[in-house]
Amino acid sequence: MNINSILPTAYMPNNLAASATLRSAVSEESTDSQDDIFTPVQQTAETAHTDLAASDKSSEKLSQQQSDSAGQEKQAQQQQAEIDQRTIKTLSTLDREVRNHERAHAAIGGQYAGAPSYEYERGPDGVNYAVSGEVPISTGAASTPQMTIEKAQVIRRAALAPAEPSAQDRKVAAEAVQMESAARIELLEIDREQRIEEQRLQAERSEEGQSMTIRPDSSASKSDAEGNTSWDDHAVDDMNETQKNMFNKLMEQLVAMGGAEQPARSLGSIISRFA
Repeated sequence: MNINSILPTAYMPNNLAASATLRSAVSEESTDSQDDIFTPVQQTAETAHTDLAASDKSSEKLSQQQSDSAGQEKQAQQQQAEIDQRTIKTLSTLDREVRNHERAHAAIGGQYAGAPSYEYERGPDGVNYAVSGEVPISTGAASTPQMTIEKAQVIRRAALAPAEPSAQDRKVAAEAVQMESAARIELLEIDREQRIEEQRLQAERSEEGQSMTIRPDSSASKSDAEGNTSWDDHAVDDMNETQKNMFNKLMEQLVAMGGAEQPARSLGSIISRFA
């Protein structure tokens, strides 16, 4: 049976041109369908590639930031370590100077000086360093003027013993000079009184030993005694002037060293803590 004879005329290709037209339409439709199907796949791959590149850049940037941060932290640690080392060196030097200063006071002060005491500062290494100190010293008068003079001389030497005496050290040295001056005047007065007493006793013995016919001239004895007294008074005045000159000379030395009134970098001091 002939198929063409059965189908309606409208559905039957009547020529080759119609058949070509149909195939062309099917082919275009198929191509459009393929484009519609594969285009999203290509776009997804490109998007993934872009996201991956962005992620790599972000990771690289984060890594660089972390590296920079670590470098800055390391540099800060190195700077702090250098600061700590300088601080430790400074404190160590100061500690040595303070201890030598106070040991000089104590060594020369001997029996009149007490044990050094210190104030400390903790360094970055956890060690306590002496930054100041003091030595107590007895400045009270001794049992006799002569002993007081000797004691005052020891105190003055002890106060000025360090290489760099502080203002307090110079003050104690000046007080020791005054102490010595007062003791010397006291000693001279005692000597003068003893001489007067000896002269009086000698005069009494002379009067008792002489006969009744050869009496000593009382006015002459009195004149001699007054002359001796006058000489002793002059001796006291001379001693006062000598002590005054000695005190002024020492004060000039103290001023030349930095001044008894002028403050200086105080490593430590000698203090009049007890009599």
